[in-house]
Amino acid sequence: MISGRTAIYAVVGHPVAHSLSPAMQNAAFAAAGIDAAYVALDARPEALAEAVRGAHALGLQGLNVTVPHKERALGLCARVDHTARLVGAVNALVRFPDGWEGHNTDAPAFRDLASAAGVGAGARALVLGAGGAARAAAWALLELGGTVRVAARRPEAAVAVCHGFARAMKKPAAAAEPAPWADVVHEAERADLVVNATPVGLAGKAGELPALPWRKAQAAADFVYGDTAFARAAREAGARLVTGEQILVRQGALAFTLWTGRTAPEAVMAAALRPRES
Repeated sequence: MISGRTAIYAVVGHPVAHSLSPAMQNAAFAAAGIDAAYVALDARPEALAEAVRGAHALGLQGLNVTVPHKERALGLCARVDHTARLVGAVNALVRFPDGWEGHNTDAPAFRDLASAAGVGAGARALVLGAGGAARAAAWALLELGGTVRVAARRPEAAVAVCHGFARAMKKPAAAAEPAPWADVVHEAERADLVVNATPVGLAGKAGELPALPWRKAQAAADFVYGDTAFARAAREAGARLVTGEQILVRQGALAFTLWTGRTAPEAVMAAALRPRES
């Protein structure tokens, strides 16, 4: 029962009606016996600053930030953690009296999952996209000792991601390099891991990715959850797949701990994402 003492949390995005985060986080709060509720709030890009300030003024205890707001939200925080500053994007906001403290849980979540999938030092990765998810993936892969090629339809965006990491992480320039979007298929043939960090496959987002030449020895990761064409093709070819649902659960678990100071019930969170049998 929601009362005047119930702590409210939310995910802010545009669009956001498709989000599975409310089901996942509400299941976690219930399992942990925490009097809290989690909702989805749609905010257009031009209203983001007003929405973030308003959520703080209304007493919300924590926020997740999703597409397309992760990079812009960083500038709306009173302070940000080291990883978020390196990545240049936030996706989890923690309430403090003077404003929001911004964190990036996408990056450590992806590092954990990529490592579990066998990605480590010397791995060659191709990251598709140049937004907040792509920055998180690149940070994780560089932390694991891999080399990263970033391809985006806007070449200047891929260049900005790579140059930013080369400076901030004190990595050699060769560790993160832009790749032409026209060469994505060739780059994928050489890669040990291919990451979809674009919005392609997200509900309400048009477009498609190039058909990639998957092989069994490869790993694939999709930041978009659901039965996307990218995930389906990788799975059918026998590639090791890190799903959007796995990334969602892991980053959500890290956010849950930031908000509550408690270990997240990840098994409960994962179960909340599975379709119910009729």
